[in-house]
Order: sequence, then C-alpha cells, then structure tokens
Amino acid sequence: MANVNDENIEFNSYEIDAVGEILNISMGSAATAVSELLNAKVWITTPQVNVVKVSELNYDNLEPAICVKIVYVEGLTGLNMMVLKQNDVQLILNQLLGNPLVIDPDFQFDELNISAVSEIMNQMMGASATALSDLLGMTVDISVPQPHIIENTRFGDLCEMDPDETVVAVTFNLTVDGVMNSEFMSVLSLNLAKTLSGKMIDKFSVPDEEEEAPAPQAASAPAQPQAQPAPQMPQMPAGEMPQQPMYQMPPQGAMYGYPNQYAAYGAYPPPPPPPVNIQNAQLHQFDAMDFGIPVDQKDNLKLLMNVPLEVSVEIGSAKRKVKDILEFTQGTIIELERQAGAPVDVVVNGNLIARGDVVVIDDNFAVRITEIVKSKLIDSLGKE
Repeated sequence: MANVNDENIEFNSYEIDAVGEILNISMGSAATAVSELLNAKVWITTPQVNVVKVSELNYDNLEPAICVKIVYVEGLTGLNMMVLKQNDVQLILNQLLGNPLVIDPDFQFDELNISAVSEIMNQMMGASATALSDLLGMTVDISVPQPHIIENTRFGDLCEMDPDETVVAVTFNLTVDGVMNSEFMSVLSLNLAKTLSGKMIDKFSVPDEEEEAPAPQAASAPAQPQAQPAPQMPQMPAGEMPQQPMYQMPPQGAMYGYPNQYAAYGAYPPPPPPPVNIQNAQLHQFDAMDFGIPVDQKDNLKLLMNVPLEVSVEIGSAKRKVKDILEFTQGTIIELERQAGAPVDVVVNGNLIARGDVVVIDDNFAVRITEIVKSKLIDSLGKE
C-alpha cells in the first residue's frame, strides 16, 4: 500500500510499488540473517510506503526510538535510516545475550549495547545488500551502521536533510517468535529510492510487442508438398486372384503409410546414436588390515573386547586460583584456553585417542571424529 501527497510529484504509482517490492525482497533476506543470529524465527512483512517531506515524517508510534544510519558506499548511493522502538531493541538484545525477555525501565544504551545493536544491524543490512546485489545484478555494499538515540539527536540533523526535502518512508511489521510483535520504519533518501525503483522497473518491465511483419507474397512462399493419393487396389473379376502382391510400397515422401514430416525439407531424420557399451568397474579386493599382532596376543585381545571403557569429551580447560573458585556464582563465565570452533578432545580412560567436532543428533550432543591421535596404548598392543 502506498500513499503519496498531492503536492508531491516526485514519484508515480509504478515507482512506489517498485520500491515497496524491492524492499520486501531485501528485508526477507534480512529476516533470515537476524533469525540465525537470535536463534528464533523472524518475520519482516507488509511494507507500507509513504512519500513525504522530512518535516512531515511521523514516527510517533515508535518513540522513544533509536535510529540506525546506513550509507550505501558501492553500487548505490544514498541513505537508509532505520527507526526502531527502544523497547524492541532492548528485547532483541536480551534474546541475543540470553537475558530474561523483560523490558527494564532503567535500561541504558551504553557503549556495549550500542555496539551490539550495530552488529545486529550490520548482519541484517548486510544480508539485505546481498539480496539487492543478486536481484539487480550489481555489487552493493554498505558502511558500518551507526546507531543513534533520537532523544538526543534530531532526525533531520542526523540524516543531514532539509525539512522540505522528499524522503520515502516504508513501515514494516516485525515479529520475533516468542519475543515481540511490533513494527519499524525504513526511511530512504530520494536518490536511493529513485535508483532502486528505476532499476527494478528496467529489469522486470515487459518490452512492447513488435509490429507484425507483412505477410509474404504468394510467389515467394515455399511450395507445400502435395499429399500423395493412397494406392488403389486393382479391380479384379469375381473368382480371379490378383497377379501382383497385395502390399504396395509407400509413395515417395511417406514411410510405411505415415506422412514424412522431413520430406518438405529434403532430408530424413539422422540415424540413432550407436549404443553405449556400459560395463561394471572392476575393483581390486583388499584384505582386512593386519596390525602385525601375533596369534596368541590376538586371542588375548579378544578377551578384552567386551571390557567397558569410559569415553569423555573435553571442550577445554582453565587454571584458576582457589580464591577465584570460591567466588564462583551462578552466571560466572569461565574462559577456556581453546578457541571457538576448535576440535574437541576424545579421551578414553584418561588417554587422548582422537579429536572431533561437536554435533547435535536429535536433542543430544555428539562428536564427529575428524582425527585419530597416535596413542601409546594402541601402539603397545602390537608389541611383544
């Protein structure tokens, strides 16, 4: 749905619809990126497009608001100002950090929270820029998003626009599953909205149909092949047998009683390709691996196969002083020496035997073995 002021003639209805559609596509990709970041389903839908002046921009239903400034630095030029409710941003940060999903009236947008907001918007608008790049067939890149509290900064000063300058305000419904159901606004500068609508219309517009060519003259028309009359059987007197075989060869241009569609072009269809000789691959047979264990030790080893061993997985370790451990409380974070994403150790009865990656099977953790570590315990099995 689009609304255009009567005094504004900057946009026509086609351009307004194009802006709404292209933002709807790009915000769909942004919703996917935020969903993966928050580990919750996110929907960004129902764009409402309005073309207004900066002085007439109305976001009262979003106050107190926070504005994120995005500048397009490659492929496109212009500003995209994202206006969100401060309470919505607080809930998103709580979901990201694992805090209770409640609104704290004493919540402060300090440097840490502003940095987290910037990272969320960077993931969101980065995915949106990628979707625009794929849709328009061009490279699109943005600057690092800059969050601002509108209570401390006027919107007109933030976007550096004159009050009479035209902007395109697009309002979206924002839903985060189990967190909130709200809305936000995306304010585009005039040159950015014009560029997006123009490229969208040029890419998907249908060209006018070409005028029909005049019918060719009858003299130049190729002669159509004449249908051959069916062969007539000779009339024979009653009681006499025919002197020629009953079967007649088909006339030229027909094959076994069926019209030959290739006769008009003076050629018959190409012969079928030769058959392909397909054979099963002959694979060498390999015997079972032999570790060189003597027969008597193999018998002894069989006795140990049913002995249960304790298998544990170590994510990492850390050293702390006793006084630090005594100060542990619920919520204390212990930093391990291992980096995120590094393989974990698989330990059997205190012996490191393998390394692997942590995976999830149904609702249980598991380890996918990626490396077998040379173990003294395994090596000793082959020695006398």
